[in-house]
Amino acid sequence: MNGIVFRMNEFIAQSDLRSLIIDTSAGIALGALPGLEDFNQAVRPLLPLADGVVCSPGQMRRLTAATRHGAQHHAGLLMRMDWSNTLRGADFVLPPEHARQFQIFSAQDALDFGATGMVLSFLLGYEEEIEAACLKATVTLSLTGKDLGLPLVVEVKPSGPRVSLPNKAVELGASYALEGGADVIVIPYPGAASLKTIGEMVSVPWLIKPGQWEQAAEQMDEAIQYGAAGLWLDHTLFALPDPAGTLTGLRNRLHVVQTVR
Repeated sequence: MNGIVFRMNEFIAQSDLRSLIIDTSAGIALGALPGLEDFNQAVRPLLPLADGVVCSPGQMRRLTAATRHGAQHHAGLLMRMDWSNTLRGADFVLPPEHARQFQIFSAQDALDFGATGMVLSFLLGYEEEIEAACLKATVTLSLTGKDLGLPLVVEVKPSGPRVSLPNKAVELGASYALEGGADVIVIPYPGAASLKTIGEMVSVPWLIKPGQWEQAAEQMDEAIQYGAAGLWLDHTLFALPDPAGTLTGLRNRLHVVQTVR
């Protein structure tokens, strides 16, 4: 077993090859997030329920015990490799005038922090130099990650003002991520037709990020029908009235219920 596969096993369950991942890393650009003001208190109770948690390096230091040992399940830790001001909306205290995205850590950095994988955004719909930088970072981290045995997760984000056909932008982003060497791809929900296209095109595990919480279970089921490996949740989980209950329901549906209703 090579290093990439070994570490992917840390956040993709081997019993059914499915994965439920929570991304808590948005604070690297947004600051304190609702429900995550006390990071340890909010996240640690959910570690047995998730397959992976995406963190900034500072967050990872607080969760160093989050590993799998024997029958006790704990989420694998993945490290956010980039910073972008595109997460900031017009209501942010310092709204962005121009979109920016930077790779801020190397694969060796992630390995030194004990990460089981790297997470990189692929932004679409912005200036050409941003998309070019995303592609370059994808290829670079993929190549160095393979040398180190560290998998790369690429999150497709068609959030720019130039996106006119969001579903086609998701398909394009998934294609770019695949060609750039991603080991896992994350996409926002693009609709049934694009899910079918992506399922036929993508040859690595891919996860769906739901649009609204009310639709998360339905969109997850639909994506799995087309070959998705699981579900990607963002920090807004922690702003819900019962994050643990919501996560438990989705986990049971993903890992226990094997057929689409």
